[in-house]
Amino acid sequence: MTTALRIGWTFLVFFGTYVLTLMVTYLLPLGGLEWIGNLVAFAVAIVVAQRVWSRPEGPPDSVRAWAGAGAVTLGTIGFAGGFFGPMIFAPGANQGPMLGIFITGPAGVVIGAIAGAFYGLRRRSRPRE
Repeated sequence: MTTALRIGWTFLVFFGTYVLTLMVTYLLPLGGLEWIGNLVAFAVAIVVAQRVWSRPEGPPDSVRAWAGAGAVTLGTIGFAGGFFGPMIFAPGANQGPMLGIFITGPAGVVIGAIAGAFYGLRRRSRPRE
């Protein structure tokens, strides 16, 4: 994996993890201490991004690993596109970000998992060189 692709992938995972964790912390009754939710979301995103960055360089060997990688990749892209796209292209739409939360994010996860599983199966059935 090239360095630029690795940086981009790590940033996407960091951003998606931060936003999703922050949304979960908004559900917690923190009183006047909303900054704790930000801190928790940032810490979780740092840990996940560090894990993605320090992943061994070899390709994943199992179908589950490819399915997981596809789900995370397309889920993050779908969520970010559906969440921020309506804010940019239709700022007057009051329910625009819900597109990313309820439709494009979950659809990206499902499509990414299926595509990753097919890729993993195809990769496994191909003879090694």
